[in-house]
Amino acid sequence: MAYQSALSLVEKSDRELDAVWARDTALTEAERGDCAVIVAAANVQASRMALEVTSRIFEVMGARATASRYGYDRFWRNVRTHSLHNPAEFKLRTVGNWFLNGQAPVPGFYS
Repeated sequence: MAYQSALSLVEKSDRELDAVWARDTALTEAERGDCAVIVAAANVQASRMALEVTSRIFEVMGARATASRYGYDRFWRNVRTHSLHNPAEFKLRTVGNWFLNGQAPVPGFYS
């Protein structure tokens, strides 16, 4: 179920980003804000889902799956590195500010 929600958010953010891109200079702050929020939500959900799946691989496959010769740990490391370089905390703040305060995210490094 978590995978389906992540996939739905990613697909929705993809459509939203295409629509926003097509607006070009006619894009409003509200439209940009809506897009930034759905992209942020998709990013958080996809990262959480990927961490869950890659962590559970070891539960399903057992202790031998951690052996370096298989290299399964690289999937978890890759997801973890991505999630640390693109922090969910900033994304969640963006989503919360939009829904609670009506504030569009300020364009920046993490938005």
